[in-house]
Amino acid sequence: MFRLLTYSLCFLPIICFSQNENDLFRHSKTTYHGSARFEAMGGSFGALGADLSSYQINPAGYGRFSSSQFGTSIFGGASSNTSVFNAVSTKSVQGQGGLSNLGVVITKDVSENGEGFLFNQFGFGYNQIESFKNEIHYTGQQYSSLLDNFVSQIQGYYPEELNTYFPFSSDLAYQTQSISYDAVNSEFYSHLNTGDVYHDRTIRTKGGINEVYFNLSGNYLNKLYLGANLSFRSYRYIEDYTHSESLLDTSGTDLRSFDYNYYLKTKGNGTNVRLGAIYLVNESIRFGLALHSPTFSEMTDVWSAGMTSRFTTGVHSVVDSLIPTGDYKYKVRTPARVVGSVAFVFGTKGCLNIDLEYLSYRQAHFKSTSDLKYEPYNYEFENNYAKNVFQDALNIRIGGEYVVFSGFYIRGGFAYYGNAFNVDQQIELKPDLIISGGIGFKTKKFTLDISYRQRTNQTTYYAFSNSLTTIANSTGNAIVSGAINF
Repeated sequence: MFRLLTYSLCFLPIICFSQNENDLFRHSKTTYHGSARFEAMGGSFGALGADLSSYQINPAGYGRFSSSQFGTSIFGGASSNTSVFNAVSTKSVQGQGGLSNLGVVITKDVSENGEGFLFNQFGFGYNQIESFKNEIHYTGQQYSSLLDNFVSQIQGYYPEELNTYFPFSSDLAYQTQSISYDAVNSEFYSHLNTGDVYHDRTIRTKGGINEVYFNLSGNYLNKLYLGANLSFRSYRYIEDYTHSESLLDTSGTDLRSFDYNYYLKTKGNGTNVRLGAIYLVNESIRFGLALHSPTFSEMTDVWSAGMTSRFTTGVHSVVDSLIPTGDYKYKVRTPARVVGSVAFVFGTKGCLNIDLEYLSYRQAHFKSTSDLKYEPYNYEFENNYAKNVFQDALNIRIGGEYVVFSGFYIRGGFAYYGNAFNVDQQIELKPDLIISGGIGFKTKKFTLDISYRQRTNQTTYYAFSNSLTTIANSTGNAIVSGAINF
């Protein structure tokens, strides 16, 4: 996934430091990562199963195991972003890599004279859901400045009120003297002139969404497979950006440039439940159905900001003792999901699976924390706004596997993830598309799989009003998996 502000990059009211729809978006729009076989087939496993990562789509997939298995996967790759700001194109690349998944399924033969349940399975493990490691950089010139936004938001206030109402934005510019107050006319003004300014912004993010899971499943007469999954998710998101501006025309002002920097760290934990079933009409046709509960999480945000302004007469920075910091704890609920699947098995030559996944991003919402350390907050405005900008979405995954000869497989997959924001927002310019492929080697006791997955999307980014950047992202990852049957 384009893992920035998203996790995909979207509209960011940077000057607003409370929780907003972008936080909901970052935790709600997730794709599925896992084993190389799973990735090679686009994550399309709802009616197939028998893969350690298949529980993510349908926990009944573990019911297809007839022996125990231990497996793990690692991945490596890079996320490339091409930013276009006022016709200036800038490219940045960020490497990625780490442990994709680690899991065990223990299969028990419980058959009695071939009647009733034949096998039960208990599985547990770790899986990375998303990686937020990314970097975006854009440059270019325009007339509108971040200082214009700082000035416009504080008109009607007095200087002594800025630290109370705008400690992370306008007050920093006032402290570093990029903004001054005209007491005669009772208004603020910036030290810009009428010329363009050169913009340079670098945004770095890291962290991810990981989960530890426990899965129970059963095989009823090799016809019906049932499964239930309980997952515990951990969230870690760190965003650090620096916005710099330099005056191209310095006539009439001593201001030459300024740097504004912002830091956000979000940590939290959540829980969800999945239920699923797979039914074999015959050996060639299989249907799957899975229900994913919302993920209920509690998050804590910690943030700070600083600023430095450069004049011909010297440099003014916010002293360390006056750098503002903030923190708040809150609850998040992400949307529930329904997944319907159909698979076609072509004897011993291969298979094809299709998943259709429905979710409504409008279900995502905030709730005040019950932690007495923090003042309660009514998120009615934020939740209503999110409902207006979000929409329902349909995700489609198609994956296939072909047996070249006994023990050697080639695979391919495609996934389409529908936009979370409605068309009026013009935020997600294109849906997320994934194309993947891979090969696999299998013996009775051991499997080795290799795959490559390429994800692309295109979004918009607003550093502030009147400052639009278009971002085209391409993220490629190679995955290597090994599994042992026992």
